[in-house]
Amino acid sequence: MSHINFTLTLTSDGEPASGFGTGLTDDLLPRDGRGRVIIPSTHLKGIIRENLETLPNKIIPTELVDELFGRPGSCCSALFHLTDATAPEDATIIGITRTKLNPFGVAEQTTLRSSEAIACGTRFTGKLSPNPCLSAPYTDLLKLGILSLFALGGGRNRGAGACVVTLDNEKRTPGELIKSIARADFSTPTLVSPESSGRENVSDRRILLKLIFTASGPVCVPEIPVVPNNMIRSGFTIPASAVQGAILHRINDVSRSVADGCFASKNFRAWPLNPSDNGTNLSLRAPCTHKVSKSKSPYTGKYHFKDEAIETSDQDMVSTPPPMVSASGVLITDSQGVKFWKSSEMGRTITAHGVHNGDRDKDAPAQKRNLFTVESLSPTVFTGIISIPETACEILLESLEKNPFVQLGKARSVRGGGELRAQKVEFSDLSIMKHQKSTLFIVQSPICVPKNLEREPLDTIIATLAEKAGFGRVKKTWGSMTTRFGWSREPGKGLLPPRTVIEPGTVFKLDSPVNDLEEQLISGLSTGRENGFGAVLPHPGVATVLFTLEQKIRTVPKLPKNFGKEGFELWQDAKDRWLSASQISRVRELVSLDANKALAYLERQRTDRPDKIWDRWKGVINKIETGILTDSEHMAKVLKVCQDLLVADEGGNSDEISV
Repeated sequence: MSHINFTLTLTSDGEPASGFGTGLTDDLLPRDGRGRVIIPSTHLKGIIRENLETLPNKIIPTELVDELFGRPGSCCSALFHLTDATAPEDATIIGITRTKLNPFGVAEQTTLRSSEAIACGTRFTGKLSPNPCLSAPYTDLLKLGILSLFALGGGRNRGAGACVVTLDNEKRTPGELIKSIARADFSTPTLVSPESSGRENVSDRRILLKLIFTASGPVCVPEIPVVPNNMIRSGFTIPASAVQGAILHRINDVSRSVADGCFASKNFRAWPLNPSDNGTNLSLRAPCTHKVSKSKSPYTGKYHFKDEAIETSDQDMVSTPPPMVSASGVLITDSQGVKFWKSSEMGRTITAHGVHNGDRDKDAPAQKRNLFTVESLSPTVFTGIISIPETACEILLESLEKNPFVQLGKARSVRGGGELRAQKVEFSDLSIMKHQKSTLFIVQSPICVPKNLEREPLDTIIATLAEKAGFGRVKKTWGSMTTRFGWSREPGKGLLPPRTVIEPGTVFKLDSPVNDLEEQLISGLSTGRENGFGAVLPHPGVATVLFTLEQKIRTVPKLPKNFGKEGFELWQDAKDRWLSASQISRVRELVSLDANKALAYLERQRTDRPDKIWDRWKGVINKIETGILTDSEHMAKVLKVCQDLLVADEGGNSDEISV
């Protein structure tokens, strides 16, 4: 896939509000996990689509835009991936304060609001990755859509967020692109089928691959339906079903027959991709039996770990440890031992969205604004394994060598993009296989519970499934069952039905080691291998270290004083005490020239005015004097807000006053 790099330069201050605010700032700028200001890809995608839909129908039929961008509720996603546009870490952020005037030119009460904005001249960079099989006219359409961005963020109708966009290695102007698109033949297929690989005979010899996925943006893989507060929450692992889907689509782009053969092969088995500390160490979903102390031991200065399924004699019990609690997360294995990474300490990215759907389809009633939030995993490295037939493996490795970019999870056109690397390994080389004679196993992906066993206890279900799969006799189990809702769609049938499953993290212990461990791991437990169900792995042992990411220490700049709020409060005092706009204007003028002259002017108000007038003014004037002595530059801004509001009281008619 050839990426299209773009640069977006603001020609006026931009206000791409995140949808979140604080007590002091009503609208905060959206930021990524590193604290850099961004223009969200969801916002850019919406504007690009809207711009293309405004093109005359004789240039491009509207239904082609749906095909390119995807239709709401359709199982077909967009044919491209768009990243957030990111500003430099040292980008200039400014504050804007406004108030609203009523029809009489007087500021309305409680309408003062402050927002963050990104300064004019800031450059954002991003990347658009079209589907590698996308035909040339559609690629030109995407380029035209990006180049047609002329404003972004809030307040676009007031001149905020004006911008210009340039593309790397693209010299054509928007007008030249429109001419090219107007002459294009859109009756040709959207996706161009690649040449046949010539590998129609599938070798079913099993190959084990280690997968390393390095996410370049947030990843969202929900495990449960939308919660009552309308938040979509991501799990912390990428399910085996998503991994299989990405692999099969990549193979299918080269040879459909090989992809079909791979999907049907008993040697095709994927495990989830779990967060890891780097691309070398394999990680597993932690068992529900794993526990960690709430705090470090006061005696050893370390966290204590315990696993109910493993003898406590393996633990360091020199001193009485702090209380132990169950914690969700992953176990990271390497040659040195096992580390535990808590789910609660994995980075998250929260975004707010207001989407207006339904108005594009004339045959469907327009929907009301849909407000929701999305909690995604911050960009990180994920590792896992997959078993795959040899011929399919060769095609996959060649494809990833040419183009390692893949998309995983929900909303793949704007999230879940990254690079996938694969390397051949042997089961015996994996760190989790050092316990070849292990009798303890962790469920890594949901296990389908047969209908005839749904009313049975968990122990009975696992014992029945393990014995049928060839694992042997189960001695003890720990875990739980739940209902998993179908996320995928079947053509003409809608979403897959809910299923009763045994949850990932469940542990079972056998009476004796498995004879042919590799074969049994490929087979898994129960049915549903084609949907990524039934994957298990040996228990790697109890963690000895709590893993935490080393956070880059950022210097947080001192928050600017809220001169808008102070000016509003000063205005309320000034009008109540009958000070005029001309008086405040004179003080502000003198402050900007020489603070001492301003103080002398205020002193004359004290000595030259009658006591009755001074008694009325002194509270306000004393406040101004204190402000000048503390920070004259800041006080000048406060006085400007107060002056504007007083002018409005005396007959100003502007709709909005901004500073």
